[in-house]
Amino acid sequence: MRTHWGSKLGFIMATAGSAIGLGNIWRFPYLAGQYGGGIFLLMYLLCVAGLGYFMLVSKLAFGRAAQTNLVDGFQVVAAQNGKSASVLWRIFGGWLGFVNTLLVSSVYVVVIGWTAAYVAEGFALWTGLSDRAVDASLFSELTGSFGAQLFWGCLCIAVAVIILIKGVKKGIERASLYLMPVLFILLLFMVIWMMFLPGSGKGLVFFLKPDWSRAGFLPDGFHFSVLADLLLAALGQAIYSLSMGLGVIFTYGSYLTQDSNLKSSAKWIAGLDTMVAFLAGLIILPAVFAFGLEPGQGPALSFVSLPLIFSKMLGGTFLMLLFFILLFLAALTSLISIYEAAVSLMIDKFSISRTKATLVMAALNMIGSGLLLASFTRQIPITVGGQDLFSFLDRLTGSYTMSLMVFVCCLFMGWKVSTVIIRNIGQGSGVRQSRFFKRYLRFTLRITAPLVLLILFLSGLF
Repeated sequence: MRTHWGSKLGFIMATAGSAIGLGNIWRFPYLAGQYGGGIFLLMYLLCVAGLGYFMLVSKLAFGRAAQTNLVDGFQVVAAQNGKSASVLWRIFGGWLGFVNTLLVSSVYVVVIGWTAAYVAEGFALWTGLSDRAVDASLFSELTGSFGAQLFWGCLCIAVAVIILIKGVKKGIERASLYLMPVLFILLLFMVIWMMFLPGSGKGLVFFLKPDWSRAGFLPDGFHFSVLADLLLAALGQAIYSLSMGLGVIFTYGSYLTQDSNLKSSAKWIAGLDTMVAFLAGLIILPAVFAFGLEPGQGPALSFVSLPLIFSKMLGGTFLMLLFFILLFLAALTSLISIYEAAVSLMIDKFSISRTKATLVMAALNMIGSGLLLASFTRQIPITVGGQDLFSFLDRLTGSYTMSLMVFVCCLFMGWKVSTVIIRNIGQGSGVRQSRFFKRYLRFTLRITAPLVLLILFLSGLF
């Protein structure tokens, strides 16, 4: 019998936790810095409202209609629409999602390990156990050590395993009900603190006021290529942030009862996810401008520049500790959801217990992360196309395999079973679906989303 969530709040917190991760607190602020601040924020909000929300509610409906794992879900839902699903749907929509969880979790554990290491360093600095200088050498030493990174990564895996073994209600749901409020409290506290930072006003203006020149409206005319580059970045972040490419949303949707209001829940999930990204921008970008640093530095912003900024601030060591606790909690809830997508499939397909499935996933994750770290730290000379395994898999999943899986799912939901999807969305809401909503949803799944994903895929390729 399929397990179900214990409450609507628990489901929303768990699913929001799956979406809220490194993509919101680590990736969103540096992308906003690179693409013009306020104009990127505006385009991102439009992408979430016009595309992300509809993909999210459809994927939840797909999972709830299936009430099984992602691989078998294609056949189950197709049968509900009087059709059959070929093995290709299950391979490129279901099994590819499972492969993505293995690859992405291997990369993800390395990065979440960095956050755990910084939590420990922040605690040591705050309590006086360490007096080392906080500069770029801290990150260089960490990323250069195979043993340190493996230790912190395995520690994070162990925490996720303990929660997952307890199951959906007693493990994932209960942990999310505690972790998510703490995450929001920390976010709000740091936002308020940054508002009183001298010089932070420039960062606020940069983040909140759109600069239309960054959208292609330049003195010499309109440049479409600039707008296209901005839109692709915003669309990619919206899809990445909402955890669309790993089977997580489908799996969490499959634990829903038929009386759940999907449209209301999806609005809460997308809203909370977007709010965290927005608050992270309010923390990071004002701090960067206050200390005269470059906002578009890229991935190093959180692990190199921010600790340096914190070291120069009043109460900076405490803020550094809080920020990396925040980053760790966000990453942990996402890692749990990535695991659950794979664990659910293994329980169904291989008829094993939750404990065994979780331990198998943890073992595969440790092996994958160990290989990535060995290549990353030059312990073993494994490269692909001149890149170490960590960089290669990060690019492979981010630009190709996750986009391909979402592309396949959108085609299936839009062209094969859209009637079932729309009917399932309406269940539990007590409100008749408008003709506009149905047409817009079908058009999004059939045309807009596949076209956007195809363009993202090709832009990554070329």
